[in-house]
Amino acid sequence: MNKIKLVIVLCLLTQLSFAQKHNNLEALNEDFKIFESIIKNGHPALYEYIDNDSLNYVFEDTKESLQDGISNIAFYKKMLDVTNKIKDAKLQLFLPETIGTDRYYFPLIVKIINSNFYTDTSDFEIPIGSKIISINDRKASVVIEQLKKYVPTYGNNLTRKYREIESNFGLYFAYEYGIHKKFIITYITPDGVSNNRIIPAESFIKVTRRSAYRNSYFANFHKQQNGFDFFNSYIDNKTPFVFYKNELSTAIIVINSFNGNNKVFKSNLSKIFKDIKKKKIQHLIIDIRRNTSGFRANAIQLYSFITNNTFKQRTDEYIASLSIPEKKHANRVFFNEKQFLKDKFSHHPIYDGWKITFDDLETIMVPHKNRFTGKVYVLVGGSTFSEASNFALNVKNDTQNTLIGEETGGGYYYSTGEFPVYYELPNSKIGIMLYMEKINHYIKDKSIPKGTGILPDKNIILTVDDLIMGKDPELDYLFRLIKG
Repeated sequence: MNKIKLVIVLCLLTQLSFAQKHNNLEALNEDFKIFESIIKNGHPALYEYIDNDSLNYVFEDTKESLQDGISNIAFYKKMLDVTNKIKDAKLQLFLPETIGTDRYYFPLIVKIINSNFYTDTSDFEIPIGSKIISINDRKASVVIEQLKKYVPTYGNNLTRKYREIESNFGLYFAYEYGIHKKFIITYITPDGVSNNRIIPAESFIKVTRRSAYRNSYFANFHKQQNGFDFFNSYIDNKTPFVFYKNELSTAIIVINSFNGNNKVFKSNLSKIFKDIKKKKIQHLIIDIRRNTSGFRANAIQLYSFITNNTFKQRTDEYIASLSIPEKKHANRVFFNEKQFLKDKFSHHPIYDGWKITFDDLETIMVPHKNRFTGKVYVLVGGSTFSEASNFALNVKNDTQNTLIGEETGGGYYYSTGEFPVYYELPNSKIGIMLYMEKINHYIKDKSIPKGTGILPDKNIILTVDDLIMGKDPELDYLFRLIKG
């Protein structure tokens, strides 16, 4: 949903003030009471990873730890202690202001490989692929561990945490350690040389511009110049597009988002698959590694082009409340409360909520008449989330197609979604994004451990050598596999 994504971006990127607001204990207790009420009365999957007694203890223990005069960031971290026990990837908290992103932002572009930080650009005379040992005398391994709490995930998923930390490292570092005007970096170059360098902080905008030059975007692999043109046309392009490896009779469709008008999206897909059929392509690769969100109907439409069978996505949908809890503190509601809660669910009560066991969109989950009939491979990663992860699950359920890459950021057995509410607490102004529906997924392999994303059939992880060379390991593997 474009509106929801915009709210999240605004919450993350609002200009930070230098002075953090401090709250009196009475105000903190009021905000925390509202926060607890929202979670306990509205969250649809509250006890997936914690039982009632343990959750009550967490709330009570956190409440007792509140002290008069603590800052918004300190209060925010205490709230994270609660939400991280619930382990819902879509239950998000937002500070009302950020920390000096207009001037003081961590300047290096980083990539996480095997739980270590590596440089993803050659800025500041530090070679690409240099391993960061410490930042301001803090061990990199400790930094990664402490920043994990800022990224909510389903269960024990780490790939989503790592991809999000890479993207928002400067922001999370500022949350955790405060504002720094300079950074002392200890690193080891790919040649094994240890070094130290003092690097001045930069603005968020300047760092973001340089991030377009990430070597892990693999411009070199595509024989393109690493810069804004490649970034805009390949990485940041939200319209489905295709390119060909003619010598392998292979088409590569890149879908970076399932957002957009359904008719336009469907039309774009029809043109692409018509062209693929005209070229008599035998192998199809669909890349959704950077696809984080979108409309469900668009994901269903894409899957209809690559399957020979009718398919399913859901077994049931559940809500814990027919009304929005603490509605007076809800700043934005992205749905009609009566239409989508009361009218949809009120006739389907169960002992602890309301559940429907049918899927309104199942009638369109049929093979497209112009579907592709060759071999299909789908590339996924930790950033593959929401509807893209559900698309990946359809692929996982179908033994005719192959899922390649790393574990997705979306959940395997269930997800939360559909009915988002954005709250703002009255005193601290901390934001809360709560999705009111739990969606149990249709799955075939029930041996997968609980708390994971969609696991690929072939797990391929970026190596440091891949990063240095700018080699796309998943596409490289597939090109070699198809070539034989």
